[in-house]
Amino acid sequence: MTPTRRVTTFRVDADLLDAMDALRVRDGIPYSEQIRRALRPWLERKGVLPTRARRPAASPARARD
Repeated sequence: MTPTRRVTTFRVDADLLDAMDALRVRDGIPYSEQIRRALRPWLERKGVLPTRARRPAASPARARD
């Protein structure tokens, strides 16, 4: 089951947005995904979000397929 996602607005410093834009262009990662990837570990470290089980990384041979 996918958790419900809500649309939210944030103010972001120009240098952060520029860096996020560079990552979006380079790697194709949308802004919203970049924010989710950054916020989840930070909130877990702060102890306000339960730590999720991590999926094992793909093996080098599998990553090349």
